[in-house]
Amino acid sequence: MKPSITILLFVCVLFMGKSPLLAQVPCGGRSLPQEQVVVHLDRNVCLAGETLWFKAWCFLDGELKRSMSQVLYLEVFDESGKAIIQQKHLLKNNTTAGSIYIPEDVPGKYYFLKAYTRYMRNFSSDRFHYQQLVIANPYIENARIIAVPPAVIEQEARLYSAGAMGYDAGQRIRIRLAQKQVLPRQPVAFSISSPEQQPASLSATVRLKGLGNHPAPQVMRRNAWLQASCAQDPYCQSYVFPVPGSDGAIEEWAATPTVFDGKQLEWLPETRGLTISGFIQNEQEERASGIPLTAAVLQQEPMVHMGMTDEAGAFTLSLQAMQQQKDVFVGTPEANHRVFIRNDFDTDLPAISAVPLRFDSSLHQLLSGLNLHQQLTRAYPAPTTAPVFQPEPIGMPSTNILGPDRRIVLADYIEVPTMAEVFNEITTGVTLRKSGGATRLSVFNPEDQEWVDHPLVLLDNVPVYDIEVLLKIDPALVEAVEIFHSDYIIGDFTVEAIVAIKTQTDDFAGYQWSEQVAFTAFKAYAIPQPFEQVVDSGKRHLPDFRPVLCWKPDLQLSSGQPEERITVIAPDRPGVYEVVVQGFTPSGTPCLGYATFEVVQRQ
Repeated sequence: MKPSITILLFVCVLFMGKSPLLAQVPCGGRSLPQEQVVVHLDRNVCLAGETLWFKAWCFLDGELKRSMSQVLYLEVFDESGKAIIQQKHLLKNNTTAGSIYIPEDVPGKYYFLKAYTRYMRNFSSDRFHYQQLVIANPYIENARIIAVPPAVIEQEARLYSAGAMGYDAGQRIRIRLAQKQVLPRQPVAFSISSPEQQPASLSATVRLKGLGNHPAPQVMRRNAWLQASCAQDPYCQSYVFPVPGSDGAIEEWAATPTVFDGKQLEWLPETRGLTISGFIQNEQEERASGIPLTAAVLQQEPMVHMGMTDEAGAFTLSLQAMQQQKDVFVGTPEANHRVFIRNDFDTDLPAISAVPLRFDSSLHQLLSGLNLHQQLTRAYPAPTTAPVFQPEPIGMPSTNILGPDRRIVLADYIEVPTMAEVFNEITTGVTLRKSGGATRLSVFNPEDQEWVDHPLVLLDNVPVYDIEVLLKIDPALVEAVEIFHSDYIIGDFTVEAIVAIKTQTDDFAGYQWSEQVAFTAFKAYAIPQPFEQVVDSGKRHLPDFRPVLCWKPDLQLSSGQPEERITVIAPDRPGVYEVVVQGFTPSGTPCLGYATFEVVQRQ
C-alpha cells in the first residue's frame, strides 16, 4: 500500500461571527469556534427500569444555522463520578432525539446527566450541559436517602417557589387548551403556536407536574457547575431563580471566560461522524509520528479504515456509521510499536459535592404514582398506542470493500498440512516470498501483469502483519482464501491488492496477536426507542396511571406551519399536568411555552 493523498489539517480555523453566549478563544490572533449543547428531557424524575426521552441541540457560536460536530455524547453518572449510562447519538441539522433506559439495578439517589461533543473536550468540562436527575429504586435500600422535616420544606419553598412561568429574554410559545379541567380518559386537545411566527425547533412534553427540571436547591448550592446549564433552560431558570436579581450567581458563572491553554487541539471535531483515537509508542516508549495504522470493525463483511499518526504521535480515524457496541481493531505494521486507544468518553468530571436524596411528602407521592404505573405496565397488556416519536433510521454501510476477484474454498482441494503449502500450491496468483529475512505475501495482478508486494492481509476481516505467525494456522480451520486485484482508496492510502483469509472459528484460528495491535469494545450510536402515546383507553377496564402523556421532540414551527395541534388522553390519576414546549430559533433564541390542566375525579 502507498500514500495517495497528503492532507494537512489546520485545526485553528476562523469562523466569522461571534457568539452572544460564549466567549471566543484566541488562537494565533483568531478565534476558535465554540460549541454549546442544551438538552430537554421528557422528565427528570423516574424509577430504575424506566425510559427517559430527550432532545438535544448543538449550537455553533450560539446559533443553529451552522454545524460542525455530528456526534453527541450523553452520560448519566452519580456523585462518585461513576457512569451508569454512556451513549452516542448522530446529530442531524444540529439536533438529535433519543431515549435513555435506566438500568433496574441502580440504587435510588441523585444522578446527573452530562451532554457534550468531542470537540468540547478541548475546553473545561464545566462548559458541558448538565442536569440533575432523581432516580428511585423501591427494591434497593440506600442510606443516601433522608427524610426532610416539614418545617424545612416550607422554608425552602418560600425561598425557591416559582412565580409565573416565563422567559423575558426569549420567544414565548402560545399554548391554547380546549379546557382546563377534564375527567379521566377524556381527550385533552391543545394547540401550539408562536405569536412572532418565527421558525423554531421545539420539543413538547405533557407530564404530571413535579417531574420537570427543577433541581433541588441544596444540590444547586453545592454543585455550582449545574447553574450555567439551568440558565440555558428557561423552564429550569423559572423554577430555581424566579425572583428578579436572584440569578446573579448564574450570570457570574456564565460570564467566566472559556480557557484553552494548549498549542493545538487535542480533540478534533467529529465532522464526519464516529471516530476512534489514540497514539502509538515506539520501543523507547516515545510517541511516534508518521506511523501508518489500520482500524477494522469485527463483523461479517470487511470494513477497514487507514490513517497515520500526526507530529505528536496521535491518530484520529473516522469510522462508518454503526449502532450499539462493536469490537474494533487498531494496529500498525511497524514492529516494536504499541497502539494505545483512548477513552472516547470524557473522564474530566467537575468537583461533585454529594447530597443525600431528600425524601419529602411531595416526592413520596410522585414516586408512589410512578411505582404503581410501573407495576401495572409489567402486569397487564399495553393499551392501544401510536408512535409519536419514531427515530429516523441511520444509513449504515456494511462494507467498504467489494466482493473478491477470486474466492478459493479449501474444501474443494486435497488437504495440505500447512498454510505455506496453501499459498504455494492452491492459491494460484498468491505466493510466499522472503526479503531481508522476513516472509511476505505477493499477489499477481492479471490486468497489469505484475506482482504486488505487501498486499493488505486480512484474517476474518482484521489486518495481520506477521506472516510467519499467520503460517502457523491449521489449514483445517480455514474456510476460504479471497483475492482482490482491484485498487481501493482507504483514507489517504491506496491498497493495490488484498488477501483475505476466512476461518471457521471465532478466535481467528488461534492467531497470536502482538503488542502492535489493540482491540476495544467501541460504543457506536445508541438505538433510540419510540415513544408510544395512548390513543384510546375509554373502554379499557385496567387502570391508567401514566406520568408522561406525550413526548414530541420533532415539533417544528414556521411561516408555512405556524400552529401544531396535539390531543392526549387524560389518565386515571387526578392531579395537575403540565404542557411544556421548549426549543430554539435558528439564531439561538430560546423558546418556552407553558400551560397546565387538571384531571379531576368523577363525581
